[in-house]
Amino acid sequence: MLLKNIRRRLMNKSQQAIPQHFWNAITKRDSAFDGQFYYGVTSTQVFCRPSCKSRRPLKKNIQIFEHAQQAIEQNYRPCKRCNPLIENSCDENLVKLLEVCRLVEQHSEGVLTTTELAKSVDLSQHQLHRLFKKFLSVTPKNYIDQSRVGLLKKNLRKSPSVTDAIYDSGFESSSVIYGRLNTHLGMTPKSYREGGKNVEISFAIANTALGLVIIGATDKGLCHLQLGDSRHELLEQLVEEYPHANIEPMPDLSADGQSNQTEQLHQNRHVQQFDLWMNALNQYLSGQNALTSIPLDIQGTAFQKKVWDFLRKIPYGEVMSYGEVAEAIGSPKAYRAVATACASNQVGLAIPCHRVIRGDGSMGGYRWGLSRKRTLIELERHSRVKDDE
Repeated sequence: MLLKNIRRRLMNKSQQAIPQHFWNAITKRDSAFDGQFYYGVTSTQVFCRPSCKSRRPLKKNIQIFEHAQQAIEQNYRPCKRCNPLIENSCDENLVKLLEVCRLVEQHSEGVLTTTELAKSVDLSQHQLHRLFKKFLSVTPKNYIDQSRVGLLKKNLRKSPSVTDAIYDSGFESSSVIYGRLNTHLGMTPKSYREGGKNVEISFAIANTALGLVIIGATDKGLCHLQLGDSRHELLEQLVEEYPHANIEPMPDLSADGQSNQTEQLHQNRHVQQFDLWMNALNQYLSGQNALTSIPLDIQGTAFQKKVWDFLRKIPYGEVMSYGEVAEAIGSPKAYRAVATACASNQVGLAIPCHRVIRGDGSMGGYRWGLSRKRTLIELERHSRVKDDE
């Protein structure tokens, strides 16, 4: 009953999430707001600048983005009417980039190569690669993969079978897509086709040195680790992140004496695994770096995954700036996108986004509160000093 009430409130809240001044700018097509934000239309998966002359969408179907790249990362495609990727219509390279993006979006048969894309706009592969990295912070191949996965998501909803959806989306074989999908969908094609109904997530809430923490996991690994101040708030975040999953609390083995032996053994292994993860978390908060070996089952774009993978490589007790992380992953101008990827992290501590700060040495943002971020950095530094003594 509690989960149903949370889902109902989240549906109502999602329709009121757009700031009024953004909505006013969209309805008035106010060009003064161009470049300050972009909006995506969930029903068409197209994103526009505020002054776009296209038909005004319903407010409930709008998603706001601070940067065009954020829309691209969530598989939105640029509007053909307002060209949100182009700041100056005289910039020939941006026109070519937009044309390549359109070709990728419209292509659905066979494998599209970067060589073909470069030739279509009279560029070399190297020039095309630099354009994508400069303006979108992803490679052409990453963009092609994201576009095909976005098309696959749509086809999974309407195609007669999963196999048809895979081939209709331009993938050469089912083995290829099954090998890649965990990164993009966080579940198998069949599960996604059914709205995530077959994804089972077990969760547990416990007290730690940083306050309450919720751990959620599938049978593949940790998919959710959040810090908070109330159990209700933590559970609401889990439901909001996985609205179609079967979410259940960890079973209480002592409460059900009727379970058969096989079920008891399965539940016992599940509880033991959660105990291991919770022990690893407590050991980490006691000054030990014990979280890097925890298996993860998370979803994200190619760029987000690149950032998250790098964050797990930042040495325990050290920090880097957003700009340094962007430089390290080969996208030196994408420091804001790095900050966005950090803010999108659903498994705090396991992916240590608290180790990323601003270039001036200040803390920057942290979705679980700056006091917790400061505590974690000081904890790791103190533990590292003790180890070095």
